[in-house]
Amino acid sequence: MSAPKRRTVLEQVLKTHGLLCMCAGDCGREHAGTKCQAHGTEKSPMLAAPYPLPLTEREAALAPVSELRPWCPGCWRRARKRTAEIRAELRRQELDEAQLDLFGLEAAGGGR
Repeated sequence: MSAPKRRTVLEQVLKTHGLLCMCAGDCGREHAGTKCQAHGTEKSPMLAAPYPLPLTEREAALAPVSELRPWCPGCWRRARKRTAEIRAELRRQELDEAQLDLFGLEAAGGGR
């Protein structure tokens, strides 16, 4: 008797959530019926990733299978781009706030 075939992570996600992209606008596009509904092809297979995508690659890599959803490649690429833009903007805001604090300290100390 042979051992049962182990499923890949993508196979587990597709079995649980179906064969269609679950993006509901995280990619920045409005989808008819609120979800993308695209399906993978042989040349462009579906991907398994958290929905919505976390802000860091580390968080995405650490997501348990239960948090993964099927994504079509187009939605996933657009969502990654949007996530990177959001992460960059948050970083820019943090740096701006840190610089304001520096200037506030310098002004309080009387300058040179």
